[in-house]
Amino acid sequence: MKKLAIALFGVFLAISLPNMAEAGRCVHGIHIDDDSYHGGIDIDLDNGSIIMTHSDYGDEIVEITEDYELYINDRRIELNEDQQKLVHEYYDLFMEIIESAKELGWEGAKIGVSGAKLGLKAIGGLLKVIFTSYDTDDFERDMERAADKLEARAEILEEKAEVIEDMAEDLEDVVYDLNDEIPELQELGWF
Repeated sequence: MKKLAIALFGVFLAISLPNMAEAGRCVHGIHIDDDSYHGGIDIDLDNGSIIMTHSDYGDEIVEITEDYELYINDRRIELNEDQQKLVHEYYDLFMEIIESAKELGWEGAKIGVSGAKLGLKAIGGLLKVIFTSYDTDDFERDMERAADKLEARAEILEEKAEVIEDMAEDLEDVVYDLNDEIPELQELGWF
């Protein structure tokens, strides 16, 4: 399960950071290589669709559109009401994970920048100790306060990551349900 969470976080990194300014059409991807997938799956987001390709199975393609339509190898799959709800749930949860991971990544980057600033502040503080009446007790107190604030932000980030991990577990459950309910997915042998 942690591999799935890490993979989805990787999806976020592959999708969002290099192209945050690009709106509308986006084509990005990640490769998931795991024994549970019988090889590897490439996942791309393209014009709001989630596109999964499994090269070990003759480049089979599963696409779920933003209108909650399911296509397997470019063939639209007719869904009953229960199947449609599952596809809807999968799509929304997948996209929620992506958005949450984006936010997590940006917050992590901000914490990283703050950590770098703290390092620079430490260098400045040491110079201040050497050249002013600012003593090592003052320096340690100020550094500890700043580090505590940074650590508190990191703990909040960790809690958010745990929420994303829970969503990834929910997504895995939906995948099992999709396989149980949609014979065409089950026939693929890898979804």
